[in-house]
Amino acid sequence: MNLEKDRISTTQMMILGFLLLIGDTALIYPTIMTAGAHEDAWIAGLICIPLGLACIKLIVSTANIDPTKTIIELSLQGLGKWVGGAVALSYLFFFLLETSIYVREIEDFMCTQIYEGTPGGVIRSMAIILLVYGLRLGLETLGRAAQIFFPFFAFFLICLIVLLFPEAQIERIYPILNTPFPDMLHTIMFGVFFPFGEMCVIFMVLPYVQKKSSTSRNIFISLLIGSVALNLILFLSLTVLGAYFSEHEFYAAYILARRINIANFLQRIEALMATTWIISTYFKTVLFFHAFVLGTAQLLKLKSYRPLIFPVAFLIYGLSHLIAKNIIFYVKEIPPYWLDWEITNAFAFPLILLVVHHIRKRISHNNQLT
Repeated sequence: MNLEKDRISTTQMMILGFLLLIGDTALIYPTIMTAGAHEDAWIAGLICIPLGLACIKLIVSTANIDPTKTIIELSLQGLGKWVGGAVALSYLFFFLLETSIYVREIEDFMCTQIYEGTPGGVIRSMAIILLVYGLRLGLETLGRAAQIFFPFFAFFLICLIVLLFPEAQIERIYPILNTPFPDMLHTIMFGVFFPFGEMCVIFMVLPYVQKKSSTSRNIFISLLIGSVALNLILFLSLTVLGAYFSEHEFYAAYILARRINIANFLQRIEALMATTWIISTYFKTVLFFHAFVLGTAQLLKLKSYRPLIFPVAFLIYGLSHLIAKNIIFYVKEIPPYWLDWEITNAFAFPLILLVVHHIRKRISHNNQLT
């Protein structure tokens, strides 16, 4: 049963993919990368681009086993009722936790950087109301909204990058290649699976894209541009703030925007960075929200996912508060364990599904020959 009636175009999928990759990552990517590789974080970031795109290739190849089915349906179809059901539950739990984490990130960022002193519950409630409103309108409306907001997002992001170049000091990335190999390897794993691993949510969107022969290529191009933009932000963070401040500032990219000063006239435009981050994080969060309610409806064989939206919204409200005691706990304690989830859902499970599919295909082919 097809629970999602809406369809989005390839262009809308490209934009949503770009916003998914940038998402919440834009603010905290410099902190995560410099925590392990320090001055060599930009080198680790460059290495992550082809590896991350290879991860996306694996996800897209798995989705193409049956382009009309989501990962929940593919798991049940490929691995059976019990094993496939366990894999489906793993994805659903991941989608739910991701949605809750992004809501919590919005709350923490707004309460610590912009609306200081505002109760977190107020910001959290406003975020969830907007998420519910967007999801009630449907996937097609979200795709069109992404098209409308994308020019503003791109303009603000380009302004941030271009206006920061006069502040860059290349000597701040020295010494080069001074990071021990284990630390570099650990940083590369974060750089691959933290932004690219979260793209496994496109398993729940790709079946509803109006596909063309160039769809996969166009998605790769948009993600390549997004990964380059992320690493430009990382490079500017290193050359403007330095490795130490990039590592120890929770929102390094937001702090970067405060450093813009053109002739003592154009300055303090960090609101542009905040706007860019909120736009991308909203679409990323709502797609994970959509993935959870749609996947739950498919697993439980419901006729529609819409009755689940409001109950899940209350669940996310509570879970986003319980998921971390404070922002320090969130930044220091959660990421190491979260990496395991992303490797499992973006690499291990898709690889298993792909291998099982090819084994079954070969067995079927051999049986036909005999």
